[in-house]
Amino acid sequence: MAEALPALGIVIDLPLGILMWAAILRFLLSMFVKEDSKLGLMRMLNTLVLPPTRAAMVMAPRWVIERTGPLFLAFLLFIARFYILPLVVGYDVPGFGAMPLEGLLLSVRAEIGL
Repeated sequence: MAEALPALGIVIDLPLGILMWAAILRFLLSMFVKEDSKLGLMRMLNTLVLPPTRAAMVMAPRWVIERTGPLFLAFLLFIARFYILPLVVGYDVPGFGAMPLEGLLLSVRAEIGL
């Protein structure tokens, strides 16, 4: 699957995919742990996700509250990765599993045998 993707698509998509999944994880973790927690994982996610979340909240509608900012960021990144990036770079994404990061993870999962 990765052979059919241009290298530029993979280079751009991988950081965006990691940021998208980190934003989703931060949103889910913030339901159970305080946002200013000293937990190492939460501090790492805050460092990674909060600056892009603040930038995304500038263009967010008023009904998007501050606590759902990371989820809004993940939504924007998904739209960019699924619709805009394939159109600009020039590759086809027939489904969620065909996106570069997720396709890579699924191929590793199949290779391991999980």
